[in-house]
Order: sequence, then C-alpha cells, then structure tokens
Amino acid sequence: MLKITKRIKEKMRKFLMRKARVNAKIKSSYPDFRVIVDKSNRYMKAQVIDATGKVLCHISDKDIKGTTKSDKAQKAGEALAGLMKKQGIEKAAFDRNGYLYHGRVKALVDWIRAWGIQL
Repeated sequence: MLKITKRIKEKMRKFLMRKARVNAKIKSSYPDFRVIVDKSNRYMKAQVIDATGKVLCHISDKDIKGTTKSDKAQKAGEALAGLMKKQGIEKAAFDRNGYLYHGRVKALVDWIRAWGIQL
C-alpha cells in the first residue's frame, strides 16, 4: 500500500508542477484571451477567458453525442470555435492546464484551429 501511495503522490506532484509551469508561461505573455481546458475521466470542458478573468464562453461534451471520447472532444471543439467566432475572437492563447497535449486535448484544439482561430 505504501508504494501505491508514493506513486500517486509523485504523479500528482508532476501534474501540479506542469500546471504551474504552463500557467506561468501563458500569463507572462499577457494574452487578451485564453482557452482553458479541463477534463475528467468521462467529460471534457473548455472555456474562453479574457484578460480580466471574465468567462466569455464555455463548452462541455456532456450533452454532445459521439462514439468515442475523442469524437466528443472534436465536436466540442467545433462548437467552442463557433461560439468564439460569434464573439469576434480570432486569436487566443491555449492553456492546456497541465494536461499532456495528446488524445482528447489535441482533438479539441485541432478542431478549434480548423475553424480558423489562431491558438
């Protein structure tokens, strides 16, 4: 049991360090808008925040129909890009929030970029 606890603590420590490093790099460039991604084992959420911290638009794949989680993330990215286009946001910084850039995170961002929004 002790080895399992150490592994979990080490994994969480690495995640929190990665999250702090990513957030520090993004906030140091003072972007006008940020796309922040959050995910759980079942769902994925993304939101667009302006420089003051106000949420402009958000999306969750909870209500989106899809065959796989990556498919649902793609559709969520497409929906978020549509909301961003409606508000006139053409350029934003991407905050992966400490998550590795592959799988669902990559699928979401690829579809946002496919709609012509620069991340």
